Amino acid sequence: MKSNLRLIGGRKLESPNTNESRPTTLMVREAIFNILKNTVENSNWLDLFSGTGSISCEAYNHGAKKIIAVEKNKNLSKICLKNLYSLQNMDNRKNDIEVICKDVLIWTKPSASKNYSTKNNLNKIKFDFIYLDPPYRADYHELVLNQIFNCNFIRKDTIVICEHSLDLEIKKNILWEIYDVRTYGQSKLTFLIHI
Repeated sequence: MKSNLRLIGGRKLESPNTNESRPTTLMVREAIFNILKNTVENSNWLDLFSGTGSISCEAYNHGAKKIIAVEKNKNLSKICLKNLYSLQNMDNRKNDIEVICKDVLIWTKPSASKNYSTKNNLNKIKFDFIYLDPPYRADYHELVLNQIFNCNFIRKDTIVICEHSLDLEIKKNILWEIYDVRTYGQSKLTFLIHI
């Protein structure tokens, strides 16, 4: 395991020795949580394509109440869970956090009766924030956005944050509107809200 991945406060996180993931850079994570400021506290957070869980860990450290991370790679989902469980005061919060090892494209398919979590207190959750960061080389944004904006876990005021490459442009849709776009190095953040 490598551990050159750090949280905003400097704490080290585990990351794989391979190129299995592209963790969100510290600069981008700092920008996200500076933009969101105090709105993260007591929020429900969904981290799609979570990789090693750096965004989930930052959300936890910024006071998110409930967190679900979805990652299909078994090794990365184990690292994500380990990173989350290594955080301060986690023993009291394990029921509020779940890492699901499943393909995001399958997990986000809308279904009125679908159970999104194996934990009862997370099962019918509505998210305040959804972070979407698929591999840059695979453009899943539009497909996943169409699915999540039709799911029953999204609210009218849910903020969806998409991290993507500079050359990808996420366009307005009948389901969402873009309210902010920021560029940081080789990454772009597009902030969306439900119409």
